[in-house]
Amino acid sequence: MKKGWLITGLMTFAIVGVGVGGAMSYGSDKTLPVGVSIGDLQLGGELPETALKRIEEQVARLESTVVSVDPDSLGDGSKSGTDIPSLSFKQLGLKVDAAEALNAIANYRDLPWWERAQVRYQDNFDTSYEIKANWDEEALKQAASEAWGNLVTGQSANASRTITDQDLVVYSEEKLGRRLEVQDLIDQIKGIELNAGAGTAVSDQPRVLQAKVTETAPEITVAKLREDGLDRKLVEFTTSFATSGEGRSHNVTAAAKALNDTLLMPGEIFEYGKIVAKAEEEYGYKEAPVILKGKLTPGIGGGICQVSSTLYNAALLAGLDIVERRNHSLVVSYLPKGLDATFASGYVNFKFRNSTGKQLLIRTVVEDKTVTVKLFGSMPENISYKTETELVKENAPKTVYMADEKIALGKQSVLQKGESGYVVEAFLVKMVDGEFAERKKLSKDTYRTQDTLIAVHPDDPRLQPAGGAASKEPGASPTPGGKGNGDGEGIEKSPEGDEVVDFVEPI
Repeated sequence: MKKGWLITGLMTFAIVGVGVGGAMSYGSDKTLPVGVSIGDLQLGGELPETALKRIEEQVARLESTVVSVDPDSLGDGSKSGTDIPSLSFKQLGLKVDAAEALNAIANYRDLPWWERAQVRYQDNFDTSYEIKANWDEEALKQAASEAWGNLVTGQSANASRTITDQDLVVYSEEKLGRRLEVQDLIDQIKGIELNAGAGTAVSDQPRVLQAKVTETAPEITVAKLREDGLDRKLVEFTTSFATSGEGRSHNVTAAAKALNDTLLMPGEIFEYGKIVAKAEEEYGYKEAPVILKGKLTPGIGGGICQVSSTLYNAALLAGLDIVERRNHSLVVSYLPKGLDATFASGYVNFKFRNSTGKQLLIRTVVEDKTVTVKLFGSMPENISYKTETELVKENAPKTVYMADEKIALGKQSVLQKGESGYVVEAFLVKMVDGEFAERKKLSKDTYRTQDTLIAVHPDDPRLQPAGGAASKEPGASPTPGGKGNGDGEGIEKSPEGDEVVDFVEPI
C-alpha cells in the first residue's frame, strides 16, 4: 500500500510540476502575442516597453507630418514658392488618439505571470488597434486660412460706365478676381489623415497640396451695364434765360441741378413735382416773376418751369410717352407757343413715361445763361422726331381805361402793354431713315390775352367808350404768390370756351 501511494504521489508531483513549470515558463514570456499591430506597425513578439515606444514615435511622426502647397498650382500673380508656409498636422489642429493600444499593452505588461500566461494561453488579447486621428475643425480652418488663404491675390473689380464731356458713353472692363479655395486644401489634408489612420505608414516627406484657384466675377460687368440700355445720347434741347434776373436764374439752376442724373427704369413715370421738391429742399428758391390770375407778378419759384419745358421738348424729340402736360396761361419767351410745360403745385404736374424699354438717364448742363437737357438711353438710330406748331387763332388784347385822379384831364398813362392771346396746335413728326413716317397731334393750347391798361382822369370820356371796358380805379398788383400755392379764385372762359383756373405758375 505505501509503495503504491508513493509511486502515485511521485507521478502526480511530476505532472503538476511539469504543468506549473510550463505555466511559469509561458507566463514569464513578456513579449506581445504574435499578430499584435497598430495601424501598419507590427508589434507581435516585441516587449511591451519597445511597443509602447514605437507607438509614441508613430504618434509623434503623424503629428509632425508637414504639408505645404505646390507653388506651380497657384498660377500667375501668386507668391513665389519660398514664401509658402509649411505646417505640421499638429499646427493644423490634429489630435492623435492611440490610448486604446497604449493602455492595452501597458496593462499586459503589468499583469502577474500567471494572468499573462492565461491571456497568452487562451489567446485572449486583441491583436489589431487603430490610431485615431481627430481634427479640431475650427483650428484647422483658421490655420489653413492664415497660412495659405492669401497666397493668391487679385480682387475682382466692377465694370464702370462714364459719360465724357463729349457725351460719349464709355465702358471700363470688369476685372476677374482670383481666389484660393482654402476648403479644398482642408479636404486634401483630411484625406491624408484618414489614410494614415486606416493604417498607411506615415511618410517622412512633406505632403504637397494642390491649390484650387477659382476666378471670381464682379457683380457688375460690361455685359450687364450694356443690358441697361444707356447706349448713347439720344437727344438734347437747350433754352436761354439770358434776360432773367438773379432770382430767376438761381431757380432755373436749382431745378436743373436737382434734375441732373435722374435715372428712369423701363416703364417708370417721371414726375416733375418730385424734382421741384428736391430742388427746394437742397437749394431753396428765390423771388422771381410768376403768373397769377393771368398776370405776371413777383413770387417765389419763377423759372422752374423753364426746366420742365426744356425737358418736355427733349422728351418729345426722343418719342417718349407724355402722361401729363399743360401749357402756361401766358406765352413764354423762351419757347415757341405750344411747346411749353408748366407746373403748379397741387394743380398741374409734368409727367412722362420711359417708353424706351431700357433705362433712361437725364443729364442737365447750365452755362452761359442757358439750360440744356440731355437724354441718354437706347433708341433706333434711324428714327428721329421733330416738333411743329400751327397758329389756329390770335385774339387781340382789349384796351381797358382806369380812373386815376393823379392823371390830368386829357392825359393818360399806360400801365400795362397789351399782349395778344393765341390758340396753337402742336404736332410731333416721326422720321424713319430721314423720311416722313407719321405726324400726330400733341395738343391744342390756349394762351390768354393781356389787356392794355391805361390810366386816365376820372372825367375822361374814354372811361365809358362804346364797346370798351373801364375801371373806376387803377388795379393794384395781385398779392404775390408762392411757387405753386394758388388761391384757386376765379374761373374764366378762355377764347375757346375752356375753363381756366387761376393759380400760380412759375413761368
